[in-house]
Amino acid sequence: MSRFSSALGALAACILICAADITLAQVSGDGPQLTPVRRTTIVTADPEASLRFYRDLLGFTVEYDQIVSGGGTVALLAPGATEGRNIALRFGEKMGGSIGLFWAPGLPEQTACVSPALPGSVSVLLLTDDLAALRAKLDAAGVPSISPGTSYDRSRGPTDVYAVFDPNCVRVAIAEIKNETLDESLNK
Repeated sequence: MSRFSSALGALAACILICAADITLAQVSGDGPQLTPVRRTTIVTADPEASLRFYRDLLGFTVEYDQIVSGGGTVALLAPGATEGRNIALRFGEKMGGSIGLFWAPGLPEQTACVSPALPGSVSVLLLTDDLAALRAKLDAAGVPSISPGTSYDRSRGPTDVYAVFDPNCVRVAIAEIKNETLDESLNK
């Protein structure tokens, strides 16, 4: 696995969800407690295209890939379907920070990605230590970009950002914070 892919993976496990050491947080006052987000599941019309993007281009590993039936995810994401395909992708040893993919027969395909984002749109943020190399890899694979990239300066220093659409029109923003290593970014 390449250096930037390994670094991206290490960071994805904490940036998306940061569950390496799951701590509980109260929703409010004396109310129920929650863990950090464990997984973000993307409904996909083409699981193989999604696997090529997340597994092959970004370096996520497949935790499991299974056919499920009846209740649970099928009932939640595809009411009326009798079965579906549930895939969990991750970096590192724990499931926190993972991306799920769900497919069921008959789901409509996304015809075109739109910008600006519509209400309910999802965006995933990943950090890398080599945005230029990752961008070149995504561009060479023909991944559609949202913009030519941007740079800005905030309290954490100069940051370059490049955003693409995944095969499901989910926005994936990839950032490189110039003044920090990935380890430093994980601890902030």
